[in-house]
Amino acid sequence: MKRTTTAAAIFAAAALTLTACGGGGESSNDAAGDPGNTPAESGRCTEDKVGGTITMGEYSMLPTFAPGQGQYGVRGAAESAAVFDRLMRWNNATEEFEPKLAESLESNDDNSVWTLKLRDGVKFSNGDPLTAEDVAFTIDQHKDPATRAVTLTDAIQVKDTRVVDPLTVEFTLTEPWTGFPILLAGAAGEVLPQKAYTEAGPEKWAQNPIGAGAYLVDTYTPNQEVVLKPNPDYYGGPVCPTLRFIRIPGGQGTLESFQNGEIQAGFLRGAKFVSAARDADEQGFYEITSSGSVVNMNSGAAGYDGVLTDARARQAVGFALDRDLMNQRLTGGKGQATSALLAESSRFFDGEQGPQYDVEKAKQLVEELKAERPDWNGKLTLLAADSPESVESGVVLKALLDAAGFDVTIENAPVSQVTARQFTGDYEIVIGGLATSEADPSSAFASNLLPEGMSNITGINDPRFVKAISDIKASQSIDDQKAAYKKFQEIHNEILPFTVIANAEEYVVIDESLKGVVPSLSSTMLFDGAYLEK
Repeated sequence: MKRTTTAAAIFAAAALTLTACGGGGESSNDAAGDPGNTPAESGRCTEDKVGGTITMGEYSMLPTFAPGQGQYGVRGAAESAAVFDRLMRWNNATEEFEPKLAESLESNDDNSVWTLKLRDGVKFSNGDPLTAEDVAFTIDQHKDPATRAVTLTDAIQVKDTRVVDPLTVEFTLTEPWTGFPILLAGAAGEVLPQKAYTEAGPEKWAQNPIGAGAYLVDTYTPNQEVVLKPNPDYYGGPVCPTLRFIRIPGGQGTLESFQNGEIQAGFLRGAKFVSAARDADEQGFYEITSSGSVVNMNSGAAGYDGVLTDARARQAVGFALDRDLMNQRLTGGKGQATSALLAESSRFFDGEQGPQYDVEKAKQLVEELKAERPDWNGKLTLLAADSPESVESGVVLKALLDAAGFDVTIENAPVSQVTARQFTGDYEIVIGGLATSEADPSSAFASNLLPEGMSNITGINDPRFVKAISDIKASQSIDDQKAAYKKFQEIHNEILPFTVIANAEEYVVIDESLKGVVPSLSSTMLFDGAYLEK
């Protein structure tokens, strides 16, 4: 089946969407769950709207402008997307990929070869033309482990990148992949100018990049503030405001700053703060992240050889967790407790669940392990961040596991240390989360579960996961993908390197004066058409 996405087709579809929905109609964003008060379509910046400053409160600032860092909205992706733009965009409402810097993207019948055509006349902010050579160079950077791009797992699925002509690139993949456009809709779609990047070097580039996006870096204070000014030569037309991104610790502070008028956009994550904003009828873009809250279990990372290398111990953890009780204790019942890898709102969900709460079964498995391992008395060490929410989560998790026969010791540490230790395998169990996207959840599962996965912090290495994820990628129809995900859930229940405790919820609140913002992959806000209503 040949898959074709062109700019002309998207413009036609957009016209139909606007006609059908009108200005204040109900959003069609079913895949993201109940969208709530989604901002109405309001056009783009025009010359008469130029001026003003938009301030956004970030959940976490973009680490640097180095390649592959701006993949997730929760981690400052709006900042890098504003500077670089992206080849493709994921449209949550239509559940389709749309060309952006690209003119079109087409595949062969089995989705193993994809051909990208670029828009003609696009230039980087230094005046150099954006070419197919730059696209090929960018993908090569994301494939290089030395770049440490979070997109590595997806990028290495590109076996060959061939420059056909100055505006055409052909990607040959290692295997068929229906969801390949997700690579180009994320950070790997932020094209680097080969000559300028090579001359600057990675270290200088990380703070002073050149892109083809709507904005230029004005000031950059790591982990505090980024100010971006309009690019006067942006291919997409006039750029209206100055953008200012600031770090506001905690969801409560972000919501209060938004409601006090100090910021015009704010990134909220977690059921408590998302519910508070939605209950207050604040408008914004809502997204559910499948497997957004999990308990990761070290299955052999960094030479770990403890009890969790036995699948029965990991299954005992899965059975010991009363997810509904955790939801009541931690969110007042406002969260989305689940054991399933996919949220019920996902278009790929087919009813398959993860391990259900069964404390007696958990106890039985723990007793089996104690009998076989005389040197193990049930001890586990839980690594948790030292924030109030994480401390409380740790206490609840410990109580449930202790009730099943484990003996859990909690080790609290600053969040930066917890993150670093997860990626070096210096932990036994830890609460974390996956960054899945409804565009193609298999991308995140591959990163977390394949042996070469960039986010495989559990150290799991099982050929059943390799086969199951390949089957998902090769499936072309939604029905076939649902069946493949169902099989994947069954396999995951047996191996269980992590167990899901809830979906995560993200909500980017948007002030009524702020227009022209559109969401893309993983709650990444695109500001190239944004303006402030005067």
